[in-house]
Amino acid sequence: MKTLRLSFTLIEVVVALAILTLSLAGLLQLLSQSQLRIADAEEKWSDMHKLIQATEYLLLAGDPEELAVPEDFFPYPGYSLECSVEDAEGLPDDYKEIEGQLPLKKWQITLIRDRDNANRGSVIVDRFGYEDQETQESTK
Repeated sequence: MKTLRLSFTLIEVVVALAILTLSLAGLLQLLSQSQLRIADAEEKWSDMHKLIQATEYLLLAGDPEELAVPEDFFPYPGYSLECSVEDAEGLPDDYKEIEGQLPLKKWQITLIRDRDNANRGSVIVDRFGYEDQETQESTK
């Protein structure tokens, strides 16, 4: 029985090892970048979840004088909210000051990360000012 012997030169072995090393380095870099992207996407999703949770509470509570979310509804240490309510801008003059028309208010809620004071996102919601109607009715 005859045996087949394969023999490679030293240069062929070195070239094969170099190709293997480069391909493994590229694979590790690709895996590292994908992990960073996953972590970034998870952080963005988490921040958006916090912001939407706070926005829902503020809009349902509906009191623009007290723009704070209780810790029961926003249990995220290291994060805070900035909230403001002002009259909506850019409405046509035909829609302003119509009798019985509720004013349109612009609610802006911003999520702030406390450790670096970074703005992690904001939401602007246009909403009727029901509170103004209640104030007008109570003064009548």
